[in-house]
Amino acid sequence: MVALDADATEPGTATQAETAPERTLTDLLPTGGMRTAVIVAGAALIVGSFVVFGVSGHALLGAVFCPVLVLLAAIDIRHRLLPNALVYPSILAIGLVLAATDASHFLEHLYAGLALGGFLFIFAAVFPSGLGMGDAKVGFLLGLALGWQTLSAMMIAFFGLFIAALWVLARQGISARKQAIPFGPFLALGGIAAFFLT
Repeated sequence: MVALDADATEPGTATQAETAPERTLTDLLPTGGMRTAVIVAGAALIVGSFVVFGVSGHALLGAVFCPVLVLLAAIDIRHRLLPNALVYPSILAIGLVLAATDASHFLEHLYAGLALGGFLFIFAAVFPSGLGMGDAKVGFLLGLALGWQTLSAMMIAFFGLFIAALWVLARQGISARKQAIPFGPFLALGGIAAFFLT
């Protein structure tokens, strides 16, 4: 089985970041063609959110949530990191949007975030080489934004990861079974898909 990527932002996790100088968020941002793809995808998702949900609080939530997931996925693909400098402000922004536009369901969203974030945190603590704490924080972000749709997001994320693992094994053989695959892009895929399916 292909291992999930560990988060390199946490101390004590053996990753490439330990041998490199500490990098700022600016250092991690996509460049070149990847930057263009992230900007285009983010803008399309913002427009799509308002087209699908109209001028509403839910559309505003998507306009914050979806582009952040695209950026996190791009950073995780390139650097195997889900930086706190991006995750924490995103959690705050989504919490504020929810509190302002959907206060009656805020606790439901908070509980979903705590449930998914807590589950991934425990998994990362027990299997640190299989999942990173950054994934747990993004899990909290997903649950907070999606509420009851969080389960759908995780089903999509794990299915995508399973397909990717099979593809890597098919191409590289059984020796690739310990290869790390960043989980962030699959969390992003699941989160965006679940958001638009609500």
